[in-house]
Amino acid sequence: MSNMHFVPPAYYPSGPDRPLFMMPFIMMKNQIEAWPRAIFEADAWQAPVPGSALFVMEREAVKTVLLTDAKDFPSGELFKRIMRPAWGKGMFVAEEREWRNQRHAASSAFRPADMAGLTPIFVRSAQATLAGWTAQGSATIDISEAMTRLTFDVIIDSLLAGSEAFDRDEFAGHVTSLFNVMGYLRPSYLFASDQFHKDRPSVKSDSRAFLLGKIAALIAHKRASGPSSDFVDLFMAARNPETGEPLSDEIVADNILGFIMAGYETTAGSLTWVLYVIATHAPTRERLLAEVNAVAGEGPIAPDHISQLVFTRQVISETLRLYPQAFSLTRVAQKATQLAGRKVAVGQRINIPIYAIHRRADVFPDPHAFDPDRFAVGRPAPDRFSYLPFGGGPRICLGAAFAMTEIIVVVATLVHGAIFEPPDPSTIWPIAKLSLRPQHGMPMRVRVS
Repeated sequence: MSNMHFVPPAYYPSGPDRPLFMMPFIMMKNQIEAWPRAIFEADAWQAPVPGSALFVMEREAVKTVLLTDAKDFPSGELFKRIMRPAWGKGMFVAEEREWRNQRHAASSAFRPADMAGLTPIFVRSAQATLAGWTAQGSATIDISEAMTRLTFDVIIDSLLAGSEAFDRDEFAGHVTSLFNVMGYLRPSYLFASDQFHKDRPSVKSDSRAFLLGKIAALIAHKRASGPSSDFVDLFMAARNPETGEPLSDEIVADNILGFIMAGYETTAGSLTWVLYVIATHAPTRERLLAEVNAVAGEGPIAPDHISQLVFTRQVISETLRLYPQAFSLTRVAQKATQLAGRKVAVGQRINIPIYAIHRRADVFPDPHAFDPDRFAVGRPAPDRFSYLPFGGGPRICLGAAFAMTEIIVVVATLVHGAIFEPPDPSTIWPIAKLSLRPQHGMPMRVRVS
């Protein structure tokens, strides 16, 4: 462990477990706060309640569920019910064959080698944020809110080129409204079997219809104006690898809305936590700023700088370990088997608690401490089924390279242009709903340098 580490605020069991009867009530407010110590330390755990989910943390069991036997562990009906308002019939909720076709279509738009080319968009959004802070003077800013707006602008500029015709504030308001509706946790999500959710309606939101209407209008405009090379056009031009047919406009629109919902919220959460640890820990802040100055000087971050921002990537990787936005994955067993020594029946819900797996002492010594040198060049890389900030297996997040590149560029730009004073740590607490955000926002005093 390097001498740079410190322990930022986080929930993990530091005292006796809460009584079992309280667990559902706590989970309704904050899922990770209800997890007992065993989820952070054991290979598997299940509440002694009929129908409860089996939590698996042991790496071979996680690998089995996410990779080796992934086809036998689909996401399940509850997952689809929760995610359908964002994704419709898109790839995140599609069945196996349809998922493969859509994934193949989208992969051309998210090639990792092409992500550095988006650097000017990331820089422009970060610089616009700095300009807004400059206009406010030395002020207290809710960093969580500011990063949400920044990443929303990135998503619109990089995925929805040609969207100038609609009002961004109105569009952003509907995205936030839809996300909040989806984040509402119903009691049946905790207690009912997965089959109970099959064909049950998802939450209703007028915002979904509004957003799809705007996206459909953009698709129609692009079909009329001819092809270009942005995300929407690439998706529209994609072909089903089996039939050669293009995706329907409905499927294109569903996936675009899904990527907007997934791409801005999770990246905003990651940026919020990264800026928090940088503001809170002076050695990290100084070392990161020195690297940015050495790589970029006084100029903006450029595409060829990204690979040189080695320590910046380390800071981000360690923050994603402590505060993974995909804090838990869920699957449903389609065959009787064993996982981590536990019998698994058909229909058993399996939870993979990534937040807890990232804090296992047998994998990450001093696991609750922030130490970016865990990811230093020359150190053994964490096993890919013990470190899962973007999931794992064939359904690993398609936008991982996009998100990492965006976070690197934005962090480097903001740290180069502003000084962040940390909030009172007693006010900062992670709350897990659809993503992992600070419960009361992230107020910081910001001085633009």
